[in-house]
Amino acid sequence: MKSDIRPDLSSDRSRSQTAPAEALQSKERMARFTEGLEAFKERARAKLGDDISDRELLEHYCTKRMSTACIEGRNGTKYSHAIPNFQSRQFPQVWIKTPAQYFGETQKVVGFPVLRKKYRDPLKKLAFDQKVHDPELRAALTRRALKATIQPVSTFMSSLRHRTSPSKRAGGKGARTGPAYINGAVFNPAVLMAFLNIFRIYYNWFEPRQYKGPGAAAGSESPVPAGMSSIRIPGTKETLEIPKMATTTPVMLTPAMRLGADPEKSNGQPRKAPDPRRVLYRPWLYHGTPLWRKFEDR
Repeated sequence: MKSDIRPDLSSDRSRSQTAPAEALQSKERMARFTEGLEAFKERARAKLGDDISDRELLEHYCTKRMSTACIEGRNGTKYSHAIPNFQSRQFPQVWIKTPAQYFGETQKVVGFPVLRKKYRDPLKKLAFDQKVHDPELRAALTRRALKATIQPVSTFMSSLRHRTSPSKRAGGKGARTGPAYINGAVFNPAVLMAFLNIFRIYYNWFEPRQYKGPGAAAGSESPVPAGMSSIRIPGTKETLEIPKMATTTPVMLTPAMRLGADPEKSNGQPRKAPDPRRVLYRPWLYHGTPLWRKFEDR
């Protein structure tokens, strides 16, 4: 029995040791990228002046260092990164490796199956291992590669598994909790698909969240007006007036609002996420009834 268990223990131990090593390597790559980018910014601003923005310098830095990505086999043969579905002639075959190492996503390789015709046609003429020489095309690919990320998908899947029990993995992580059991109706794929559709629509259209972070786009924060704030002294009813410390506050938006589903209002009023009660539970059957007025007045 012990001889059967020991290989499993050794493999678990190796996996547990590999994860910290990979995290350390990722931090080292991000540190080298930041150091190289800052040196590039100093040289560029010495020549071009201080009017150029950090974003433009980041794009220039990555455009110069962008390279075509290929998978190299054991015998030196190169293979495309594209899966078989994208290896047809109707899709561009070139995948690029961006030098940008930030936000925890390092060694990022990006493909462009969907692209504007202006850039799509010249990119389709290149083989999967050819280098992109056109400066305008390189700049366009760099702009899109910098925006490419799997973080929204990762956040959605984590939220889905955490907040909906039918999508949780079978079993438990520890022997203390024991195996988990979900109602047998969920094993019907149609039922699970219904759960996923409901959660997807609510997550993207109805639930406002903050998107404050180093990679957040403009408009993710709003200024806090200067003034005084009251803080109660613990154990007493007395309060102290102190100046506000915060200068900005996160803006609560849904993913759909971030992508332009609800544009900025001309009167300057803040945007609000739709109320699911008024959208999902307001059928024409209740028109003119007290329930209809209850939804309308809220």
